[in-house]
Amino acid sequence: MNLHGHPGLVDRLAAEYTLGVLRGGSRRRFERIARHDPSIRLAIEAWRARLAALGELGPAATPPQAVWDAIEQRLALAGARREDAAADTAVRPAPREPAKAARPRWFDSLSFWRGWSAAATAVAALALVVGVRQLAPVPAPATQVAGEPHIAYVATLADKDARPMMLVMWDDRTSEMTVRRMSGAATPAGKSMQLWGLTKEGRPVSLGVLPANGMARMKVASVDAFPTLAVSVEPMGGSPNPDGPSGPVVMTGKLAPTA
Repeated sequence: MNLHGHPGLVDRLAAEYTLGVLRGGSRRRFERIARHDPSIRLAIEAWRARLAALGELGPAATPPQAVWDAIEQRLALAGARREDAAADTAVRPAPREPAKAARPRWFDSLSFWRGWSAAATAVAALALVVGVRQLAPVPAPATQVAGEPHIAYVATLADKDARPMMLVMWDDRTSEMTVRRMSGAATPAGKSMQLWGLTKEGRPVSLGVLPANGMARMKVASVDAFPTLAVSVEPMGGSPNPDGPSGPVVMTGKLAPTA
């Protein structure tokens, strides 16, 4: 099957591969095709960047005590803990010989199961990362590598509610910046969206006006001077102010190296 004739399918398979839900023979076939197809590897890299950015945007969550109480109850540890507490408070006659304190079995301990849960979560996360990184480009002849995208920097631009709206990638071989819209990143009617690079001092530099729909490509010689990107809503054709946005800034994000 020629995947290039089905761009929606390529994007879906790349997402499933990155998430680790594409398994078995389907996963192996997709890997074989991707090894010789730079556009599919680029789709996978885009999903990696998108999911990584989502993880950074989300706040840390601490499980409530009710979760641990439910785990304890399911593992029948609650009764054992109450019995231990009652035994500790009970008045006992002094033994004739010093008795060794009974040590609870390590697998009866709630702390063990908490630690196991944390370790299992870490292993699952590591497995996902390893699964994504399994797709290493295979050495190819120079004629094939010459036109292959080489994404050196990525950024996810989010709105004021921290929702990812655009994915930005920069190729250090071609000095080309690619901007892909995510769902919800529509251009307001009668307006233009303009991409800006913000210097370390916060000075905005226009990188270009984005098309009303679809993906945008623009030449950007270097991104070293622009650690942060922003998108503003401007009058049709771009900002009339040469020094920066004239309309509201609706998205921002930081560029991060891929290696």
